[in-house]
Amino acid sequence: MEINFNDDKITEESYEKPVKKRRWDRWIYLAVLALIAFSVLRWLISSWFFNYADGFLKQQQFDVKFTSDIRILKYNVKEGSSVKKGDTLFSYEFYDTNFRRTSVQDSLKNLVDNTTYENQIASINSQIIKKKSLVADMKKRVAFWQSEKKRKEKLVYINQITPNELANVDRSIDDLTYEIASLNADIKALTNEMDKMSSINNHKNLLAQEENRASTIQNYYISTVNGTTDRFRVTDGQVAYKSDIVTSIVHKRQFVQAYIDISDLDDFHEGDKVAIKLPYGFNKTLTGQVRKIYSISEIKDNTLINKTLNDNKYGVVIDIVPIDGKSWETVKISNIPVKVRKLKFT
Repeated sequence: MEINFNDDKITEESYEKPVKKRRWDRWIYLAVLALIAFSVLRWLISSWFFNYADGFLKQQQFDVKFTSDIRILKYNVKEGSSVKKGDTLFSYEFYDTNFRRTSVQDSLKNLVDNTTYENQIASINSQIIKKKSLVADMKKRVAFWQSEKKRKEKLVYINQITPNELANVDRSIDDLTYEIASLNADIKALTNEMDKMSSINNHKNLLAQEENRASTIQNYYISTVNGTTDRFRVTDGQVAYKSDIVTSIVHKRQFVQAYIDISDLDDFHEGDKVAIKLPYGFNKTLTGQVRKIYSISEIKDNTLINKTLNDNKYGVVIDIVPIDGKSWETVKISNIPVKVRKLKFT
């Protein structure tokens, strides 16, 4: 046996285990492809035979809200109770946040204002007293010069003094009389000013008292419609701020407010029967009919508008009600979005 050590060829054979081919993944691919094809075909056929519209299932609802901040004092009815027009729902008082935040500052300001008013009145009264004292003193001087005038008239008569001296006495009396008249005019003006200040201060105090009385007065809210009270969103003692909804009064009669595209307007008519698909896993389809189609188009609700494609954000509003007056009371909730479907060839 000869061995050739110069042969560089080395052959290596490896054993490969046969791999089984999977066939179930093919069925998955086929199922997904069939599902996509079925969805596309359904969408194409559906658009040929049906018109669609988006809307909301609603109840006749009256929201109780105010244009001012109020505090709820006490409810006279319970949640879910039936009420009639004219029934008292709750008592309330107006709530002024600015007044409550600055009550201490307002009290100090009123105290300062009253102190200033009293100081002004005291100052004016002091001036009046001083001027009255001067008037009394001048009247005494006038009385003296009048008696002196009578005495000097006798001396002039017997030629003991000249008439010029008597004239000087007359001028003194005239000057004092003029000063007395001026002082009386000042006293009258100061008295009138004090009366006006007193009247203004009294009026201001009356307004403050009336404001305090109005801020604590108890008011009552009277229902303006018939229905059933919904959830009380503001409890006893809490504040309902401006435009907050306190509660709602609902009527069991439900309806759908839908928006149809302007291009589909000719396909919808009053009295048409439609199907209403409920969302959120209700797995229910209601039947109704178009009660009213309105003339003016409106912007669709924000929850119905596609944020990326909002070219069709305007729609014609239609009202849909149960057929033959039957209700949809099996649906216990309202204000939910629904899909409206109508057969084209009807």
